[in-house]
Amino acid sequence: MGRAQRALRLSLSVTAVLLLFGARASTRGASWLVLPFENTTRQADYHWVGEACALLLSELVARAGESVVSPDDRRALYEQLRLPRGLVVTRASALVVAERLGAERLLVGTYQVTGPRGQERVAIAARVIHVAEARMLTNELTMGAPLRDLPTLMATLVGEVIGDRLSPSARRDVAQTAAALPTNALEYYTKAWMAADPQVAIPLLHRAERAAGRGATEYAPLLLEVGRAYARQGQCADALPYLHRLKPDASGYKEAQFYLGVCALRQGDWARAVDIYRALARVWPLAEVYNNLAVAELRLGQMGAAAADFSQALERSGPDPDVRFNYGYALWKLGEFESAAGQFRQVVRQRTADAEAHYLLAKSLQRLGRAEEAQGALMIARRSLPAFAEWENMADPPIAPRLKLQIARPQARGAIGLASRALAMSPAEAVRQAEALLEAGREEEALGLVESVLRTAPHQADAHLLKARFYFRRGDWREAADAAQAAAFWDPRSISAHLLLARIYLAVGERERARLSVERALALDPNDAEARELAQELAVSSRKP
Repeated sequence: MGRAQRALRLSLSVTAVLLLFGARASTRGASWLVLPFENTTRQADYHWVGEACALLLSELVARAGESVVSPDDRRALYEQLRLPRGLVVTRASALVVAERLGAERLLVGTYQVTGPRGQERVAIAARVIHVAEARMLTNELTMGAPLRDLPTLMATLVGEVIGDRLSPSARRDVAQTAAALPTNALEYYTKAWMAADPQVAIPLLHRAERAAGRGATEYAPLLLEVGRAYARQGQCADALPYLHRLKPDASGYKEAQFYLGVCALRQGDWARAVDIYRALARVWPLAEVYNNLAVAELRLGQMGAAAADFSQALERSGPDPDVRFNYGYALWKLGEFESAAGQFRQVVRQRTADAEAHYLLAKSLQRLGRAEEAQGALMIARRSLPAFAEWENMADPPIAPRLKLQIARPQARGAIGLASRALAMSPAEAVRQAEALLEAGREEEALGLVESVLRTAPHQADAHLLKARFYFRRGDWREAADAAQAAAFWDPRSISAHLLLARIYLAVGERERARLSVERALALDPNDAEARELAQELAVSSRKP
């Protein structure tokens, strides 16, 4: 391939990415996503540095007053995609991840650690990418320092990437936060954040805390990580001192309040939980916040308020069966048995083994006088509910409403979709799956998957060809021709692309262009049956008067 042709292909590839991403420019607030930096030395001992850069930069950019996608939201999306924590994705995949998480600016980079242990130096190269336009916003920024000065180096990088928007007071705040965090504390914190097992994470977090000393109070993510690790384990006495130390201006303050509410509920302090969650709902109106607020109200006997807040939680949670169960339970306690039965029916459709939902459905139907319907639900409850006989002797069974013990990252909700599937497999595998969907008649799903492939691999000729077949079926000749031409461009030896182009041209009466496409196919394979058939068809029709 000649230099000019390679340059043309590169130009068209970049143009394709610009068109694909530029057509859907985000209308959300300008937010940053920082991804783990790539370890170019490949020394396993320093793999933690890449994630440490992402975690610390996210905090420092937030301290600078910018909107930042939480590392927890990024981790949740990685988990949904079954991607390893700390994975460094390709640039094209990084753009898709950033778009899925609502980021407008993407900060990525590489690092290299050199020198003997104890005297290591780290060199970084970073760049900022505008997500919607898939273009660099800065030249590559390179800098280095002793590894022990990594936090200070990250503060310097924040000043470079934010530039004139960074006020003097914000610059001081960023520098102070970084200076208070020794590199060994950052290392322990990062390794704890990456650990899947709380039993592994908690000792590492305490090592980070000891290494940070008094500076631990300046690094809110460390306090939050320790506090929520204990809260999730039910160790509220250990969690509370850390959660209370987060200040209102800290990046993790709202989440700390959520876990303070969880601890209040665990400790039976319903009034305190109501106060925490009512205040939190005004600034962070998540499904989990409203659900736990309503649980506390239910415990206080405030049935009307509980039902209203469970309804708010359900609106924000989608088809969460636990939230729906709680809403149904509040309606049941209010005596609204028809509405309660409707909620419980939906719960058991989603979760057929939910014995408590079957039981309350049966009791709601009984109160409505539908004994025959109630009997079926009651039989299911009897088989799998250990307390069934005991509950049958009670007017008000001791059913516990269902708490939310952690935030289901709101940014990542719904992220398992077509783009996510395309990321989780190779482009060729995704095209094969899209082809199967198309053959099965699931056309829109097939097209969505193909579009997702083309966002990350605009050179994938098979994806363009499948897209052309889709529009050919629909009779959308212009879209079909554009896609088939792209397929032929990226794979000039694709007989299928040339022949599909020929059929498209025939459909719109452009016989000469159809003939040229058939000739290209025959030049590739003179014995191709479909090409010979089309050539004969064109020859016969051209002889007709």
